[in-house]
Amino acid sequence: PTEYTARLSDGYVIVDQAERRRFIREQVTALAKTNGGSARLDEDLLDEVTNLVEYPTAFCGHFAEEYLAVPAEVLITSMKEHQKYFPLFSEDGQLLPMFIGVRNGADNHLDNVIKGNEKVLEARLSDAKFFFDEDQKQPLEANLTKLQGVVFQEGLGTLADKVERLTALAPRLAEELGLGTYAASIERTARLSKADLATQMVYEFPELQGIMGEKYALLGGESQDIARGIAEHYKPRFSGDTLPETIEGKIVGLADKLDSLVGYFALGKIPTGSQDPFALRRQAQGVIQVLLANHYSISLRKLINLA
Repeated sequence: PTEYTARLSDGYVIVDQAERRRFIREQVTALAKTNGGSARLDEDLLDEVTNLVEYPTAFCGHFAEEYLAVPAEVLITSMKEHQKYFPLFSEDGQLLPMFIGVRNGADNHLDNVIKGNEKVLEARLSDAKFFFDEDQKQPLEANLTKLQGVVFQEGLGTLADKVERLTALAPRLAEELGLGTYAASIERTARLSKADLATQMVYEFPELQGIMGEKYALLGGESQDIARGIAEHYKPRFSGDTLPETIEGKIVGLADKLDSLVGYFALGKIPTGSQDPFALRRQAQGVIQVLLANHYSISLRKLINLA
């Protein structure tokens, strides 16, 4: 037993997880600096890579600059979520056409490893660029008809039905909260809030819902606040997440969460002590957080009755 760690190390297995993690962090940081960039070390990704390899060796690869025309969020998602790469950024925070990967093993034949990884990423980014270009061939609003064929929840209709409910509810919430002057932009935000769910990009990268809605809305000439509201209405997505900053994002977000809460409770799909498959607790908590953070004075009973 006393030889276990050393013997495995001779066989290219680093037993200590903390040591592997430290090696990866140090290698990625140094390699990024050598290549004139910096890596934002996502802790979750770092944990995942640590548990994917036994003997980490970092390497730097490149991709064609033409792909930088695609929104950075898409490229970063493709690199991190699909390939477990660390993207590189310039001093001013711009994404660089480079990435750092971590191979399992020593540094022998590293050139071949880099070429192989670049080839795989090229295919991923080519797909992403194709989806981005195709999605732009029609306005964001044109996707709403496709939502008629997407079931939101049995008993609660389609996503198109949900959009209709939000479009009716959000302006009413605005009036109740003394924000009637924003009613038009809030209604527009509600109308477009789910449109990106029918795009090719979000179909391929579901984690970009809302984010791509914002991008496509801006490309389609919508105002900054409406576009930002589309992205923000999902917030808070998780514990510790930021809250919406735009009025549009706050009110449409409240409408969305209240609609889901009231709808699921009406169907009898109520969270239990051990199960909450529709994340209703998180949505209820989101409603409370938005109300408290913005000092909105309104009874929950009234909000629920409106929904």
